[in-house]
Amino acid sequence: MITKSMVREYLKYIVPTMLTFTLASVYSIVDGVFVGHAVGDAGLAGINVAFPLVALVMAVGTGIGMGGGVISSIARGAGDDAKSRRAVGTTFLMLIIAAVPIMAALIVLAEPILTALGGRGETLDQAVSYISVIAWGVPFQIFVTGCTPLIRNQGKVAYAMAVQVFAGLMNVALDFVFVILMGWGTAGAAAATVASQIAAFVLVAAFFLLKRNRIAMADLRIDKAIAAHVLKLGMAPFGLTLLPEATVVAINVNAVAYGGETAVAAYAVISYTACVIQMLIQGIGDGSQPLISKHYGQGDVDGVRRFRNTNYLIAVSIGILGLAAMFVFREQIPHLFGASGEAASLIAWALPIFSVAYVFYGFTHASTSYFYAVDDARASSIIVYGEAVLVVLVVFGMARIAGLDGIWVSVTIVQMVLACVAGALLRRRHRSRASRAKMEPALDRP
Repeated sequence: MITKSMVREYLKYIVPTMLTFTLASVYSIVDGVFVGHAVGDAGLAGINVAFPLVALVMAVGTGIGMGGGVISSIARGAGDDAKSRRAVGTTFLMLIIAAVPIMAALIVLAEPILTALGGRGETLDQAVSYISVIAWGVPFQIFVTGCTPLIRNQGKVAYAMAVQVFAGLMNVALDFVFVILMGWGTAGAAAATVASQIAAFVLVAAFFLLKRNRIAMADLRIDKAIAAHVLKLGMAPFGLTLLPEATVVAINVNAVAYGGETAVAAYAVISYTACVIQMLIQGIGDGSQPLISKHYGQGDVDGVRRFRNTNYLIAVSIGILGLAAMFVFREQIPHLFGASGEAASLIAWALPIFSVAYVFYGFTHASTSYFYAVDDARASSIIVYGEAVLVVLVVFGMARIAGLDGIWVSVTIVQMVLACVAGALLRRRHRSRASRAKMEPALDRP
């Protein structure tokens, strides 16, 4: 655990980041609430089918931004300010380059992609309506998502939070206007998201235009070595953001087969509520990343270990509290989203079963964040991409064995297996480093 002298520094980073991630998930829930009441189960199901593409956009920004942020923090901790500045400049340009082809792909290929993701009938129509608008905001969303870690790594955690809070509040207000007052349905929810991301883009651009934060022209170029390192490190946060949507796709496909549109709508509500717990836990890992990376760069073995173990305690505790909350409010949550009676009954039954996964999720995802914060891309990628493979195998297998009940329990099975894998990787890293570097005997003690 962290010492008293470390508490202030730790809270400075994780509290604003946890709030930012939590508010982002709440704003997503508000989208679902408005669409659920205005459009019904088909609207909820359509956004749920479309959301993996939204997650792809966020994952690209997060992967590049976090990769560059880790490199910049470690370099700054080691006293190499020139490399730290080059990492920021390289990351900045990589974000811009990544945005255009993704936007073009979503504009041109939205319907066939959404069909492959499980969209059918009215659900597909609603999903296409949503993504057709979201696509135009892709450059803004990638830029904002990717620059947020860079702002946090400069110590401006409160500003990063303020940008997201402002954009989120704007999104909620515009949801009401576009979805309810103007009757634009799912397209209105998408338009509200795009408008709020444009506003966030303006605030982020203003930050980097200030003289004290401006990127020097000499650093605003692609450093090939740093770019390759960014991509390597970014694979884990990219996957951490995107690959949970492998769960969404796998469950949507099987929910359609075993329960129809009602089951897909029920899962949409479950995934919305799960998002709150997941974002809280991810906020802990991402929030502490600048600290862990900086202390790692300084060679502060004990500090890194203490930050990591504190993350474990908080993340697992949040998972337990999340499970308790989902059990207590299982009857009320469906009504918040305007779910039909049949969908509400299914949600009340499935939500506590699904939520057991949160307990294990806290440990596995705190481990992933720790690994990429200390430049161990291999270990973090094993957990992240192993989860994607396991999800597909377990969800399809359990659905075939036990139908809808098998689908709800499958995520817990996946997280239990991943927790064992994360523990094994921690032990392996400890033994490997202990044998190679006697200077770091305690860094990764399980």
